[in-house]
Amino acid sequence: MAHSLSKRHKFFIQFMLTNGLVTVDKALKFFSEISPEQNQLIHLKSLIIEINRAIGLQYFKIATSICEVTGENVFIWINTKNDELSKHQLGFSPVELEYFHAIMQEIITSENHQVLYPRCINITSTLVGTLSRESGEKALIKWIKGGYFVKKQQFVYLGARTILEFTTYLRTNTENCTCSLCSELVFVGKNCGSCENTFHAFCIQKYLQNQCRCPSCKADWEEANTNTSMDVDSDEGPSERPGSSS
Repeated sequence: MAHSLSKRHKFFIQFMLTNGLVTVDKALKFFSEISPEQNQLIHLKSLIIEINRAIGLQYFKIATSICEVTGENVFIWINTKNDELSKHQLGFSPVELEYFHAIMQEIITSENHQVLYPRCINITSTLVGTLSRESGEKALIKWIKGGYFVKKQQFVYLGARTILEFTTYLRTNTENCTCSLCSELVFVGKNCGSCENTFHAFCIQKYLQNQCRCPSCKADWEEANTNTSMDVDSDEGPSERPGSSS
């Protein structure tokens, strides 16, 4: 880490390392505590640019994104070196890494890119290594808090941190998961009722402010009626778990 970084740079780096992913509002609140005279977003972004110049040498970056599930603007601490699971998930055992990969695969291969929370816990019984349900849930909760997954109601989705860190892996192992407007990966989006092309909700919402036609097929925009409900009784166990966030 560069010696030229000030205390406030180092405080913000520790803040991001501790949280992994934070909303812009939460980041601004913390920034106002370490820099009370500069609590505007423009000053925070300038600080992040300076931090990225230093941490980029260690293959880290503080990125900005929008969570597909919550619609919140977020800052994310990501590893930019490569997409190997074993090198990104430092601090977890091999069987926990296997579990992470299994959950990710379950989500990206499901019809609506969402998996019931109890089903995620039940995946522990399918692993080659030995991992108890309790240990698996603790790891899952930690990944949710760190922004790798998002839990909303009874479902688990890919988090913005996973999408950014594992972009190469996800592009290689998924089909038709690219937003037709921004060309970035999309897993929880809106589909055109005519051509069924997929868009980020925030991308198509912005586009339709000045247009009324699909940007792909040019037909009058009508969202496809996709049924995202799943049978909540299809897996054993409660749908809500202590420590999970909705």
